[in-house]
Amino acid sequence: MWLGLYGLKRSMKLKSCHNARSDVSVAGWLLAAALTPILAALPGVSFAAFDAALSPPRFELKAKPGDVTRETVTITNGSRAPARFTVKTADWHIDGNGRLAFDEGAPQAGSCRPWARIERLEISVPPNGARTYRFEIHVPKDAKTGSCHLALIFAADAGRVAPTGTAQVQIPIVGRVAAIVYVTIGDAKPDLRLASLAVRKIDDKHIPVIDFYNQGNAHGRVFGALEAKDAAGHIVTLMVQQSAILPKGHRVLRLTPVDYSTGEPKPPTFDLQPPLHVRGKLQFLGGGEVSIDQVVR
Repeated sequence: MWLGLYGLKRSMKLKSCHNARSDVSVAGWLLAAALTPILAALPGVSFAAFDAALSPPRFELKAKPGDVTRETVTITNGSRAPARFTVKTADWHIDGNGRLAFDEGAPQAGSCRPWARIERLEISVPPNGARTYRFEIHVPKDAKTGSCHLALIFAADAGRVAPTGTAQVQIPIVGRVAAIVYVTIGDAKPDLRLASLAVRKIDDKHIPVIDFYNQGNAHGRVFGALEAKDAAGHIVTLMVQQSAILPKGHRVLRLTPVDYSTGEPKPPTFDLQPPLHVRGKLQFLGGGEVSIDQVVR
């Protein structure tokens, strides 16, 4: 039986999950990941390990107006202690650095969080155990052709840290994991167009990047690899970054160089020297492709 939000009886329907309370920020999520190796090296610091994972981490759903889509996600607790998670939804967008930024406040305009129903607000997962968690997307009958997205966030208090000699100062550490959900309604489709191809200096290395614009009304993805030859005669394979391109938006994707000269793929030991002659084909999610044969300076 499903349980509604806020401890409702089993016989009652799930409530819209955007009413769920908000208790931690995305900063806490980043803090847990970034500080764990640093804090572990400090004398006198102890804290509970956060070791959680979701499978699958991403859902790409298709539905028609009036449909109810039911899905499950498995959360695994890899630590030796029981873990208790608060579950909520959030809106998200991709910031200027290509990272996900979350908003756990009221649903934004066009959000599909009001369509989501979640199993319950809090769950427990045993040590080195896993649990299946259910959620639903209720698409309104009057929903327009298009797409929307949301995040399903599982947050756990991973403990507090107190460096030696500072017992009065304790730093709370919060660990979070999230599943990203895309919903395509009706016959919405992406329409990806190549905007530009360039070489940028990233971490003191010349890295080619490719910019795509999505003129469609559903998110799109780019797959595949290209071949590049630089001014020094080095030949590498360029693997395109896997990331969604949202409707009416654009993304600058990295083309990561891979050296196959020894027969095994590995990062090149040399820096690519522009200009690069780049050629090959990239494929699009749902069909379509683009051919590239140009010199990039």
